[in-house]
Amino acid sequence: MSRVWAVARHTISEGVRMKIALVFLVLIGLVVLGLPFSIEGDSSLTGAVQSFMAYGFSATALLLGMVTIFLSRSLSDEVSNRQIFLVMTKPVARWQYIVGKWLGITLLNASFLICTTLTIYGMVRYIQRTHPPIDPTYDAAALKNEVLVARHAIETKLPNFAREAEAELERNVEDGLYDNVPNFDPEAEKDRLSKKHEAKWRIVGPQEARLFEFENILVDRSPKSLVYLRYKAEVTGYPPDEIYRSRWLFGNRFKGTPEYEVGTRHMVGRYHNILIPADAVAEDHTLTVRFINQNPHPAEPQFRNVIEFRKADEVELLFIVGSFEGNLFRLAILMFCKLMFLAAVAILMTTCFSFPVAALASFTVYVLAGARGFIMDSIDFSSADYANMLSSPKEFALNSIAAVYGALGWVIPDFARFDAVDDLVNGRNVSLVWVLQGISELGLIKTSIALGLAVLLFYRRELAEVSM
Repeated sequence: MSRVWAVARHTISEGVRMKIALVFLVLIGLVVLGLPFSIEGDSSLTGAVQSFMAYGFSATALLLGMVTIFLSRSLSDEVSNRQIFLVMTKPVARWQYIVGKWLGITLLNASFLICTTLTIYGMVRYIQRTHPPIDPTYDAAALKNEVLVARHAIETKLPNFAREAEAELERNVEDGLYDNVPNFDPEAEKDRLSKKHEAKWRIVGPQEARLFEFENILVDRSPKSLVYLRYKAEVTGYPPDEIYRSRWLFGNRFKGTPEYEVGTRHMVGRYHNILIPADAVAEDHTLTVRFINQNPHPAEPQFRNVIEFRKADEVELLFIVGSFEGNLFRLAILMFCKLMFLAAVAILMTTCFSFPVAALASFTVYVLAGARGFIMDSIDFSSADYANMLSSPKEFALNSIAAVYGALGWVIPDFARFDAVDDLVNGRNVSLVWVLQGISELGLIKTSIALGLAVLLFYRRELAEVSM
């Protein structure tokens, strides 16, 4: 390991001297330090902090990725300038040289990421203290309780629509509605009916009510503690001021909890949070919530709104499980795992090609890893639902691309699966399980595969040969 560490130290000293790395570090500094003075968000304190963190971490991830690729130039320069001959005459195995290069780049990335994360944290606190809030009480409280925390989210427990769908299917069979349907599939029809009942349940007409139930709410049940109901509703027939009025009832007296009623005035088309005392949660860690599509303000005009809770915007219950600092630390680990993999890919490409070609190949892998989910969704969207590979030239091309891209997935990870920036910005918990998955998949498995290929190719490479 002393030889690996010697190569790593030499790589670190070279990286510090590289002007291109210095340029990117200056860009990162300008972005992190300059964004608070140029981004306002929605003019609120909460919006300013969220906008800064979203843009700051996204820019940091991009620029550190570029720094990682350019740092691999040290290997290419040593080969092209014949400096590597001096290294290989010493008792340094080729695998030690490759691992040492990767370790040096990784340690540089770790130092850059730590400095950037601490700077972003400091700027968040600076914005919190200096940005004028729209409402000194509400805005500051929203930032403290909804953004600078780590909250766990639980989606509502849906009713058993399969039971209703099966009963309707039996009635339809008895009435002979499917007698003339060719190739009738009872399971497919049952699934369709289940989706129909769910869609009907999600629509709440005027003066109607809807029950939401949440389970496994592991929170301190003190009335001083709070839980948060987060929802977004689509509204039909809303008032001219685009504000819909409704009633929410929290708690269940049959389970021994107090009941709270909240009358709301909420803007159409936005997410909203309702704060609830935690003693509304029952001893069995469940919470009963009833929504009533009724204007609780008699003095105001009554409108016959139709409310829809769409599946894409599921009603959620959130409660605090950790601190903002812990969330930030776990986010940094996930970002570091991506940089570990990218450093291994950059070293792999540099062992095969000259630096310009290696940089282009590394950028390609970086883009494919970041856009993997988007590309697969686009291919699936472009393909017909019931078509096979031989249906048409278009389907053959789409399925071939999907097969090749799926095969590359064994080596190229999906970075979007480990992108926790949105969770941090919205005060969602970056869970330890998620971090451990990132460490195992990105930091260990994928990185080891790329480093193993780099060592194998470097062993087979003739160092006196000029790379093209």
